[in-house]
Amino acid sequence: MSRPRAFDKNRRSDVDDPLQPFAEALRERAPSREALLVEGKAMTESRRKRKKTAYTGMLVLAFSAATWLLDPAWYHEDIHVAIGQRQQLQLADGSRVELNSGSHLIIEKRLRSRQLELRHGQALFSVVHADTPFIVRSQGVSVRDIGTVFDVRSDARGVDVGVVEGAVEVSSDRTASVRLNVGQQLRASSAQVGEVRPVDVAALTAWRQDKLRFDGTPLREVIADLQHYRRKPLRLADAQIGELRLSGEFDSGSVEALIGLLPTILPVSIARAADGTVSFSKIR
Repeated sequence: MSRPRAFDKNRRSDVDDPLQPFAEALRERAPSREALLVEGKAMTESRRKRKKTAYTGMLVLAFSAATWLLDPAWYHEDIHVAIGQRQQLQLADGSRVELNSGSHLIIEKRLRSRQLELRHGQALFSVVHADTPFIVRSQGVSVRDIGTVFDVRSDARGVDVGVVEGAVEVSSDRTASVRLNVGQQLRASSAQVGEVRPVDVAALTAWRQDKLRFDGTPLREVIADLQHYRRKPLRLADAQIGELRLSGEFDSGSVEALIGLLPTILPVSIARAADGTVSFSKIR
């Protein structure tokens, strides 16, 4: 009688394990451990790239929104007008600017507004209506157009704004806006906006016809106006004579002749220095 064969659990064969063929087929179809690791790394890298792309998109969107709100200037154009000359400009939106003698204007291109800076001098702005606001800045003063023609003069006295047609809003760094209508003018600085006063529109724009019009104008104001047409300084040696008044219409192209004429009109004397400076004094 034969003895039963002992069972060897470590010995397996195709005959002993009928499921072996299926296990082999399954192993061929299932990925290896190495393949799973490679796939896992690829998925992790893909998620990282998607997050980075989304974050970058959010940054771009935030930057675009901030840029739109801040409205930075992305282009500047400097315009300088020589002493004794005038210049006319037509802006991209169709608005027109006429610059007086010795003026310096900066034209800015922005996303949400049309802005210009009058560094010094005088300019007449004829504004075309548009969706974006039209703003002229000078010495901390802002003039916002409300559909109009207006004149801005900027010098040592401050910023004078006068309205020829329509209306504007004038504000400074420290004050609220003040509305000016046609035939009105004010003087402003970065610290304050002066009182509104009537103005003769013809006198306001006389410089466009090369004329200087004075109607009981204090001499200190006359000299400040004449300085726009002269490179060398004009000075008051005596503050009291600054209150003397001058009336009349004069040719802005003959400023030197007018300076020489002043002692025959007012009780003043003039002294011309070698460097071209002219000083006005009270007659002793």
